[in-house]
Amino acid sequence: MVSITAEMVAAAEAEVTEAERARLSAEEALMESPNSTLRAQELAAALRRVAQGRTNARELREERARQVSAERSAATREELEKAAAKEITAAGRALKAAREELESAAVAAQDGLVALMQAAEAHDALVQQHAESLAGQGLDVGGDSGGASSFQGWTVKARGTAYRTAGSGSVLACVAHRVAEARLEYPSVMVGLLEYSMGRVVPEEREDGLFGKLPAPGRRVFPEVPRLRVGG
Repeated sequence: MVSITAEMVAAAEAEVTEAERARLSAEEALMESPNSTLRAQELAAALRRVAQGRTNARELREERARQVSAERSAATREELEKAAAKEITAAGRALKAAREELESAAVAAQDGLVALMQAAEAHDALVQQHAESLAGQGLDVGGDSGGASSFQGWTVKARGTAYRTAGSGSVLACVAHRVAEARLEYPSVMVGLLEYSMGRVVPEEREDGLFGKLPAPGRRVFPEVPRLRVGG
């Protein structure tokens, strides 16, 4: 970037002054010879030089002002940062520790979610295995014990207790939904998306009661939004 000096601005303004003088001379010459095409052309050229000179001078002034402002801001910022040096150091230290803690929690959560999905996969494989076996022996789910499949998955009944496949993706969405609903402020698009993704794992809609008795996640309490008063 070219540095604009005060001298450059002054020179541009001097050119405007000189162009104005030339314009006045051209106007006087045209007044003396109003029918002269040459004098009219000279005045038109003088007017163009004035307009161009004014534009150049204005642009130089504005750029000079920006550069001076930037130089002052830089000096002021350096002083402000020096005055806040202790807080900046403390902030860097505290935020580094907070980031490390957050990333450690993310790793633990990832490991936990992998274990959750593995357990769901093992659960579903076992349900399917026994459902196929019992159904193959002529036992459907119309009685206390049996196995069957439907568009919702596999189901087993063992002496009146039902077990149904869940789908590891639905299990993941269900657990994430429980936590999101407890920790995010209402209304939350994320809560709605996760609820939509739960698929087959909606405890209230399952005959086997899967996840129906899980303890509630720690809930975050948000301040109540003041209600609008209508009328007096």
